Formats: sequence, structure tokens, C-alpha cells
Amino acid sequence: MRQLICAALAVSAFAAACSSSSGEAESSAAEEPRPTSSLAVSESADGAAAADFAADDMAPPDTTPSGAAPATPTTTTEPFFPRTEDGRPFLELTLLEKIDEFLELPNTAFAANIAGEMGLNGDQRWVPWVMDIMRTGGSRNVSDTSMGALERLTGIESSGDYNTDYVRYGSWYRSHGVDPGEGYEIFKRTLYAYLDFRFDDMLAGVTDRLTLGAIQFGGVRRGGIPELNNPERLTPAEADFMTDDELVLGFVIGGEAGAYPVRFLARHELANDVVGGVPVALGYCTLCLTALMFDRRLPDGSEITFQTSGLLMDSNKIMIDNETESLWNHLSGTAFAGTLTGTTLDQYPVATVRWADWLADHPDTFTLDTPPPTYFAELPERPPIAYDYTPGAAYRPYYSSEELWFPTFETPDVFELKEEVVTVDRNGHALALGLAELEDMGPFVYVLVGEPLVIVPNRGGARVYSARGLDEVPTEAWRHGASVEVVPGGVLHDELRVSGVDGLGPVDLELARIVSSQSFWFAWYGLHPDTEIWPPVADN
Repeated sequence: MRQLICAALAVSAFAAACSSSSGEAESSAAEEPRPTSSLAVSESADGAAAADFAADDMAPPDTTPSGAAPATPTTTTEPFFPRTEDGRPFLELTLLEKIDEFLELPNTAFAANIAGEMGLNGDQRWVPWVMDIMRTGGSRNVSDTSMGALERLTGIESSGDYNTDYVRYGSWYRSHGVDPGEGYEIFKRTLYAYLDFRFDDMLAGVTDRLTLGAIQFGGVRRGGIPELNNPERLTPAEADFMTDDELVLGFVIGGEAGAYPVRFLARHELANDVVGGVPVALGYCTLCLTALMFDRRLPDGSEITFQTSGLLMDSNKIMIDNETESLWNHLSGTAFAGTLTGTTLDQYPVATVRWADWLADHPDTFTLDTPPPTYFAELPERPPIAYDYTPGAAYRPYYSSEELWFPTFETPDVFELKEEVVTVDRNGHALALGLAELEDMGPFVYVLVGEPLVIVPNRGGARVYSARGLDEVPTEAWRHGASVEVVPGGVLHDELRVSGVDGLGPVDLELARIVSSQSFWFAWYGLHPDTEIWPPVADN
């Protein structure tokens, strides 16, 4: 039946989704991704031609390239409705019957009609359903009808702009926690399976309907952003293409220092590697600007490797492991669907620093060679994926705009949505420090729920060390905001050497580094709504 439907829909905007059963990766285009408001981006049912998004970046949900006039789809005043399987007129069916017919024969006429009827129904449980239709619709009529339906369901006036409304209404849903109700699981899984047949099994493991409604298609299928596996390494002398000011993600594990250039991870977003004898995975979410280093070993001693799932939640990448196919929240390192649900991976500190600064502190570091093009051995006719690795080239339109591409929680304006913050999650207590405000600061104490932390800013980020349980300095010296004097050369990756605290000295202390990270404000708040804020917000 699936093959017959796909053949019949070759001229439909949904036809490309049927071809996803081939399991292919995304298009091999290396330029900045062409935005798409439809999950089906090709009018061909041929597997090799069906996927027309770029494989290098998650894509925003708009069909209009920057600066171009919006395309005008061919429309009629009376849209054609394909016949239902039993011959009954589609417009005479109940809403639930229409949904069933739509999932059997997805097309833009059915999609627009269903979205409109959901809006007229008035039940807010239909919001995530309409969001899914809006994301997969493939026509201006579906988009406009969906925006009108969401306006009625939420009471929020539509802007008339697809990107704006997609984020606005999706964020409303995420923040209000409306249960999509019975039948949503089958609807979502079936619809997404037309994009990539593997999405069906992935989503089957998501048992919470609110979470399922929050999951969005990111613009690529599984593996569409090719990860780096045991990437080739260079010595600093060999890496003569590196510039002093470019940012790297630095780490020291098992006594081995390494630095991944951001320009490479911004394109590949994942690296499975072994550092210092430890199997690790560095996940880099370009949408929320967060790099985290995970230990790939499970409690039972087995190891897993990661791949891009093609799915997002709260504008944050969802990772999938190849061994159990569990889904992982990148920001927390916790599996939320599949056999490993509830498992949280250990993390190692990662420093976002200038290459020259990292090299000065770690002259024996390794870095990465320029990744080779990605070839598809199973599809020799496909051109390889070749990326522009110029520093700052990846996601330039996204980073230069204040707007988000995907929904997230409604976020207080303590910081701008995409303002960078240094983050700490310490025993369930969260802290976000404005990176811009840290730039002019020397090392200082922040007391987080009774634990004195020493914040050491650097160009590009900050490192965080714990001063818990040190008897050499009076407890009252570790007061909130106190200045800290550091031994020259004492800012090390794993420890900090302190010579004075709050004017008291000389002392000789060694403080242990704790795991911290950086992200855009919206992403951190979405996972940690009770986070503490620095600098503190002034009371009105």
C-alpha cells in the first residue's frame, strides 16, 4: 500500500516524504541551507532527488531565501480533494475520519482542511496537531490556514509571517503544557515516518505526549549532518591553517589535551572519539551554541556512539545512539526515550577559548585536521558533501539575527534570547552568568547554595572552580562577589592556584575545576527555569 500511495502522490508536495524509506542522508549541498517550511521539499518520488535540504545545518522553517520575493504557489478557489479509499466525499467525513484519510493519503488539500477544522473546533489540544501540519504542509494555503487556526486556538494574533508564527505558537504550546489527547501518538509517528521511516521507531519510544508534541523536525533526516568519527589529528605545528583568534573547544582528559576547532564542529555537531584512553563524544548544538563532552561508557561498561537524529526539542539537538537507538537530550546528557531512558552520561569540562590562548597553556595539545568530504559508498552517483570551513561561515544568518528558527519555552527577557551565558548545574542548582558582563571581570567568588565557586573569565568564555571545604582561608572570606588573586600561570584546565581571597593572603590553594558550559540564554532557561542569574536582576 505504501508504494502505491507514493507512486500516486508523485506530483504532491508530500511525495518526497514517502521516499524517506530509502534511509538516505540529506542533500549534499554545501552552501548555507535553503530554508524550508515543508518537510517534503521535492516534487519527485525518486529517493536520490527527493531530499532537497542542505545536509550541513538544521534548517529554519521558511521557504523564502533571504532577500528573495516569496514564491506564489499555484492555487484554485476550489481545491481538488482526492477521493477517499471507500469513495465517500472527504468533506462529509468527521474530523477524526479526515485525519485517518490524511495519514493514508497525505496531501495539501486534506492538510489545509483539517487544520482549518481544528481551529474552528476551539479545543486547544489541537495546537500541536496543527503545528505538525504547518511544519509539513508544503503549500502557502496550508501555512496560512494553519496560522489562522492557531490564532483562534491560542488567542494570539497571527503575524502573517510563517517563521514568526511557527516559533510563537510552538513556544506557546511548550509553555502552556496542553495535552494533545488520545490519538496524537499515532498521528505524529505516521506523519513523521513519511519524512524518514526511522522516525516512527524513534518517536514510539517517547511515552510522554507533551514531550512528543514538543519534538520538531530539524530539516535533516537521521545522520543528515554527518558526525566525525575518530577524526584525524594534527600537532599544532602541522595545523598551520589555524588562526590565533579563532575559537576552539579545549579539553584535557586522562592527561591528554585536545582542541576541536569550532569551525569544524559547527558543521558536524558531533564527534565520537577516544581521548586519554576514554571513549568520549563531543556534542555541539549550533542552534543553542552549546558544546558538551560526554563519557560514552554506560554503567554496565558498554560503550555507545552518537549520531544526529534529525529531531529537535526546544531548539536543541536530540542525539541518538547507534547501539540502542535511545534518544538523548543534548543539554542534559540524559536519555529520555528508548531502552536507556533515565541514563545520564558523565561529563568533562570543555573550555571555549581562542586558539592562541589554549596553545599557550597546552603546547602539547592536538587539534583536528580539516575533515575530508563525506562520500556515500552506497550511492556512488551522489556528489560528496563538502563544507565551507571558514571560521564563522556556518549559521551566519542565524547568529546575525535576534530571531529563533524553532520553538522553545517562553523566556523572560533577563538576557536577550540569543545572548551567551556561562552555565553551571551543580547538584541540581543552576546558575547563568552573562558572558558579556564577564569580559571585564577578574576572578571572583559566586556562592551557589552555600558552595563558593570561583569564576575565572577568559576571552571567549569562563572556567569555574569549587572552593568547598578549604580550611586555609576563613569561611567568611569566600563571600559572594569577593575578588580572588591567582598565581601567575595558575589558571589550569583542571585546577586553579589561588594566592589570595578577598584581600587575605598570601595563601597557596589549589581549587578543582567543575563542569560548566556556555549556551544561548533561551536554551539554558528552557531546561533550568529556576536558574540563578548573574549579574542579579534589579528589583523594579
